[in-house]
Amino acid sequence: MGLFDEILHDNESLFSDEIALDYDYIPKEIPFREQQQHFIASCITPLINNKTGRNLFIHGAPGIGKTLAALYVKRELEEKYDNIYSIYVNCWKKDTSYKILIDICEQIGYKWTHNKRTDELMKIITNILNKKSCVIFLDEADRVKELDILYSFCEDLIKKSIILIANDKNWFLNLDNRVKSRLVPELLEFQPYNSVETASIMRKRASYAFSPSVWEEEAIQSIINKTIEMQDIRSGLFLLREAGNIAESKASRKIKKEHAEKALSKLTNFKIKNSKDFSNEEQRILELVKNNSGKTIKEIHDSCKNEFAYRTFFRKLEELEKANMIEIVEVPGKSSIVNYAKKLTDF
Repeated sequence: MGLFDEILHDNESLFSDEIALDYDYIPKEIPFREQQQHFIASCITPLINNKTGRNLFIHGAPGIGKTLAALYVKRELEEKYDNIYSIYVNCWKKDTSYKILIDICEQIGYKWTHNKRTDELMKIITNILNKKSCVIFLDEADRVKELDILYSFCEDLIKKSIILIANDKNWFLNLDNRVKSRLVPELLEFQPYNSVETASIMRKRASYAFSPSVWEEEAIQSIINKTIEMQDIRSGLFLLREAGNIAESKASRKIKKEHAEKALSKLTNFKIKNSKDFSNEEQRILELVKNNSGKTIKEIHDSCKNEFAYRTFFRKLEELEKANMIEIVEVPGKSSIVNYAKKLTDF
């Protein structure tokens, strides 16, 4: 082997499809959650026959596939049926009735929301959704500050399934009886993946995201072991991406144990964030960075200088870096470059 054969060149990458490690990525197959997916689908099935569906409360620890399973069912529903509105709201940021309704308006194509009150928006949405059937997924439902929205959905929508997703079962048990008595949901608990399932998921995602044979066995096994210990696939996928980035920064053709160990040392700084958790400005800048990863700050700002003043743009970049969504790399004698470094997938 030549002296330089193990050096990764500028036009080469260890990643084949980095999007496979994105938070929003839904794989074609979701192993070990088939039973749960069928149960979610069974609650929605009556809507297909023009009847009202069943409501559902999904709960379980973070990072074990609740959101992914729900989104998988949502995607398949949208692909097969156009007579059912399918709506997903992440309530981490959309935590008030007004914010939730604005989000729903955007999803169903209603644009005339300016200066409208919450009750006006609810009436408009009701009139639109009741022309068909609807499924409303409320993720991080325990973050909702105003539970009247749940009451309104139950009372005003005719043919619907309301799917609530949260980590803690006690959140629902402690809900106001007025809301619980109208929801009367089925309960679906997600159990953590076992060690065999975790290892299989991690290796499958690595096969989607990386070029063949770039992982040394000792390196990927150390990450799998840590993921099994934490019982959180999101953290494991953060480690896969981080180890890959570290290896690339060293121009290595292989992801080695030393790269995995450095990634493990960064785990304490890992923050679980979804791009939807950010403001519209931050989401727009994150999208620009994703499409221009590796370019300088100035080059990226030049593409949006009509939208953002430089000071605002740079401040938003710093906030996104603190949230581990991007990486700003200082280059001696040159303008700093920005790498898209979204760190997780909610599996």
